[in-house]
Amino acid sequence: MKRIIICAIACLFLFACGDPAVQTAEETAARQEPPAVETESIVAEDSVGSPEQTEAAELPSLPDATEETVVIDSVSEEATAAPTLQPVPAERRFPDKFSETKELDDEARTYKSSSVDISIKVYDEKNTYSKRIVYYVADIYVKDVTSIRTAAARGDFGMRYERRVKEIAKDAGAILAIDGDTYTHVEKSFVIRNGVLYRDTPIKDTDICVLYRDGTMETKKWGTFTAQEIIESDPWQVWGFGPALLDEEGNAISIDHRLSGHNPRAAIGYFEPGHYCFVIVDGQRGKKDNGSDGIRLSAFSKLMADLGCKAAYNLDGGDSAQMYWNGKIINKSNNESRVISDIIYILPEP
Repeated sequence: MKRIIICAIACLFLFACGDPAVQTAEETAARQEPPAVETESIVAEDSVGSPEQTEAAELPSLPDATEETVVIDSVSEEATAAPTLQPVPAERRFPDKFSETKELDDEARTYKSSSVDISIKVYDEKNTYSKRIVYYVADIYVKDVTSIRTAAARGDFGMRYERRVKEIAKDAGAILAIDGDTYTHVEKSFVIRNGVLYRDTPIKDTDICVLYRDGTMETKKWGTFTAQEIIESDPWQVWGFGPALLDEEGNAISIDHRLSGHNPRAAIGYFEPGHYCFVIVDGQRGKKDNGSDGIRLSAFSKLMADLGCKAAYNLDGGDSAQMYWNGKIINKSNNESRVISDIIYILPEP
C-alpha cells in the first residue's frame, strides 16, 4: 500500500512539472524558429496581388518639399546641360570703333559708321622686306561679316565679264575695295560669293581661303579639304587664287611658287572675328613708278606675319593689285585700266 501511494505521488509530480523530454523538444523548436514579428507584407514587383496586398506594399510617403529642400539625384537634363556661349558683340569687343553717325575723313583716309571702321596707312620701307617697298594697309573692323562683300564685273559670278577695279567698286557702292581672285581665268574653280555657291570644283594644287559667317577666316592647303566639307561649314566667301601666306599658327613661311619673284601684290589678312586688313604692295613698273620694288612671296609672308595676322591669303597681283578708296585708286598702280573679273570690298552701311 505504501509503495502504491509513493508511485501515485510521483505521477502527480511529473504531471505538474511536465515531461522533460517534451519540454526539451519544445525548447529546441523555439530556438530554431525566430519569433513571429508583425510586419507589413511586401509584394514582389513581378507579382500581381490583391488590392489589400498592393496597399500593404506601398512605401511610406516622403515629406512635402519646401523651398529649402534640395534634390540632388533627380536633376533634369535641361539643368545639367552646358550653357550656350553667346559671342560678345563687336561693339563690346572693339569699344572705340563704330559710330552711329557717319564719319568720313577723305584726307586721313578714315571712315566710321554704325557697322564698319576703316583706317588706311601707307608705309615706305627700305631693306626690310625688299630693297624698297611702298605698301598700303587698310585696317578694317566690321560688326557683321556680311559687310565684307565681293562683286563681279557685271554683277553675275556665273559669267565671264571683266572691268576696271574702279568701275566695279563704284557700281557696288564700296567705300574700300581691292582686286579679287580673278576666278574667270579658269573654267573650273571653287567659288562661293556672298553666301552663294557658283562653282564647286577646287583647282588642283591651289590653296583656298574661306571666310565663314561667324567671322573667322582660314586658309586650306590643297588635299586637306573637300568642297562638300566647306559648303557644309557655313562659308560666306571662298577664294581660290593663293597661295596661303601663313601657316596654321600664323607664322611666316618660305614659299616656292612660279610667281614668287618681285611683283606688286594684294592680300587679305585676318586678325580675329570682326578684324581684318587689305594690303597692297606697289611694284617698280611703268611711268607711275614710286620707287617700290615689289615683293617676293616669302617676304610678303613675313610682312603679313609682322602685321599680326593669324591668316593671310595672296590675291591677284601685278597690274591688278589696286586699292580703291572713296571713288579713286590710291596706290601707284601701273595700269588703272587693267580689267579684272571681281573685287573684295567693304559696304559702308548694311
